[in-house]
Amino acid sequence: MEPNKDPFLLTPALPAPAAPVRHKSPFPWNQVALVFPAPVPDSVAVLTLNDKLWRLELSGPEVRRVEVDDEYLEQVSGGELSGLPPPSPTHLAYLQTRRLVLYDLKWQLAKTWSMAGRLEEVSIRGAWVSHTPQVVAVELEDTTNYVTDDRIDFRLRTWRLDGEKRVQQGALELGSVVGAVKWDAGAGLVAVQRPGASLELYGPDLGKPQPEHPLALALRKLAVDGLTVQSLRLHPARPVALVALGREVAPKREAGKEKPEDPGIWRVSWEGASAVTARLARYASGESVTLGSLSPEGDWLFYRVLNSAGRDPHLYVQQVGAAFKAPLALGAVPEKGAALLWTGGEVPSLVMYDGTKDALVHWKLGAAPPKADGK
Repeated sequence: MEPNKDPFLLTPALPAPAAPVRHKSPFPWNQVALVFPAPVPDSVAVLTLNDKLWRLELSGPEVRRVEVDDEYLEQVSGGELSGLPPPSPTHLAYLQTRRLVLYDLKWQLAKTWSMAGRLEEVSIRGAWVSHTPQVVAVELEDTTNYVTDDRIDFRLRTWRLDGEKRVQQGALELGSVVGAVKWDAGAGLVAVQRPGASLELYGPDLGKPQPEHPLALALRKLAVDGLTVQSLRLHPARPVALVALGREVAPKREAGKEKPEDPGIWRVSWEGASAVTARLARYASGESVTLGSLSPEGDWLFYRVLNSAGRDPHLYVQQVGAAFKAPLALGAVPEKGAALLWTGGEVPSLVMYDGTKDALVHWKLGAAPPKADGK
């Protein structure tokens, strides 16, 4: 597929889905340990500080809370918690301090694997490198040198889950600056972008970079006219990546030369020997885009667009499968403090949990939005 020369321009005036349903959270913020995705239609999962696991059903006019389990682990809600996308239609997943927890909704059973190598390591974020085999990448915060050198180190580790065991696949140091290195995992790859450097692709073993991978070649070809990778999201199960390529300032247009390429969001797939690219949307120089997670089926993506004025970012969703569609504008959302979560089902919905307001906002995406010319 050739790049789309006239994709949709991201503006708040784009069509929107049906107005969201706003709910009061059934749990006050000081009782909530974690809100994370559930592979169930119109539902999200919640861990509360009384060591219970809940499912919140948002399909009706009021939130229905369903108690799923309690005390299935020692200190169910204790420690540092971080949600992961569901690895299957029947499982929940989250990180808890030094371990990964998979909860089987069908059999009401939990499995855990250690993700850390020492007591000073704490897992802070995870992503699936692949679902089959089940390989997970975890970012670890290491405070070994905090007292002596006032330094916190960060590293990636990858693990293959094999029954009750886990086998380490690789490790990669990320430096000592919080959040300086961006990374994502999926499609059997780990993508790492260090400050001021080009994005690098690794296999599950985190060995040598793969500069000749079809995705790496496609990104180099797309990065023209000063465009750089602002955000990248890898599909967990298919050879597909979504990438936002932007620039800080608008380039000068020189007489006799073509207009510089606009910043945009691209879909890159590489099922064959070479990558196939398509531009899904475009945006202005000076704006930045942060790609969110993909829906459980991998066909929808949400992303935030922040302009140079520094106001709250605008939220968009877009169907990004092989037959991608125009983006939908969901309005301004808080830049920090609100979690955005996909629900399960063939047609997913998006839920925002704002703990500062004890509020849940639910966008249903099944209804056909009004048509727009996208200009």
